[in-house]
Amino acid sequence: MNRNTSGLYLHIPFCQGKCRYCDFYSVNFDLELVEEYVNCLKKELILYSSLFNNKDGRKPVLETVFFGGGTPGLLTGSQLAEILDLLSGEFNLASNAEISMEVNPSSMTEEKLQDYHSAGVNRLSIGVQSFNDRELSFLGRRHDSREALEKIELSARYFDNYSIDLIYAIPGQGIADWERNLRQAVQLSPQHISLYSLQIEEGTPLAKALAAGEFKKTDDALDAEMYLLARQVLTTNGYEHYEISNFARKGYQSRHNRLYWEFKPYLGVGAAAHSFIPPERFWNHADLFLYMEKLGAGELPVEERIELTWEEQMAEMVFMGLRLLEGVSLVEFYDLFNVDLTEYYAREIEKLESQGLISLNDDRICLTERGLLLGNLVFMEFLP
Repeated sequence: MNRNTSGLYLHIPFCQGKCRYCDFYSVNFDLELVEEYVNCLKKELILYSSLFNNKDGRKPVLETVFFGGGTPGLLTGSQLAEILDLLSGEFNLASNAEISMEVNPSSMTEEKLQDYHSAGVNRLSIGVQSFNDRELSFLGRRHDSREALEKIELSARYFDNYSIDLIYAIPGQGIADWERNLRQAVQLSPQHISLYSLQIEEGTPLAKALAAGEFKKTDDALDAEMYLLARQVLTTNGYEHYEISNFARKGYQSRHNRLYWEFKPYLGVGAAAHSFIPPERFWNHADLFLYMEKLGAGELPVEERIELTWEEQMAEMVFMGLRLLEGVSLVEFYDLFNVDLTEYYAREIEKLESQGLISLNDDRICLTERGLLLGNLVFMEFLP
């Protein structure tokens, strides 16, 4: 692990039931299987610790740890404590490390929140998605609006850093419905809010329902109107819009997610987890039993590795960095690649500037407000 700052992502693939829109790798919750999986996670962490120590004789420094899923909140407090205790021993966990955990209102209890806090978790990401019961039912969530409110208030008793996720452009959702969700979120005053436009992914129950004509997708104009409304409501209520989908109070940006956007290294462990240790990207088997079989044999469960070319690395730094509203630093780009970004991408920059999608300010290249709405078009221009 290099480039000074690094993070760790742990994938917990278990769910009590799959939401209608979700295409992440997950399996049904089973107590014995979870225990076996946690043991495999620990084996994988020990293998990586040994590998990194052998390379330079020093334990890798971890600035951030993120438990994602799936539903990490299905872990017991003792299972989580085992993992974090192992991390502290096998890795150099920074004293101010951000340790985040995704939780869902339906599986959250006061006892678990106490246990997670005691184990060392200091940031929650709460999968609320909506405060509207019709919308929650459409999405296939296992909680209702009342439970969401209760669990958020409960979280605030134990954590002074928590985020809530909201989904917009849900079929049948009007602009007034979306504004009510936003106003409710602001009233709760979390430190961080993430907003995602509903994507209908192939193979999900929602995709099948759409193909059967059960509903119509939200049109692009309403989607954009909802996004701009969110910017207006949240920024006027003390939230900084710092990344395309993310808003935070001062000092509460997601440090772990910034690693992705700043093109910094991170290790992913668990079934289907992805890693980036320059110049390599690699990922684990997206099959729980194959994953556990590999670790049972003392092998890393990596399915595939790809080595990024110099051109691919430069492109990734640009289009990932452009997700941040501060944009990409020309100085940092030059320091890393010894290349002038504005010269190397002169044609792309001229085209995107003429379309009003990006701007050059001082030593940074950034998305405009129009660019925020059409980010994918911008990013595609930089693909090698």
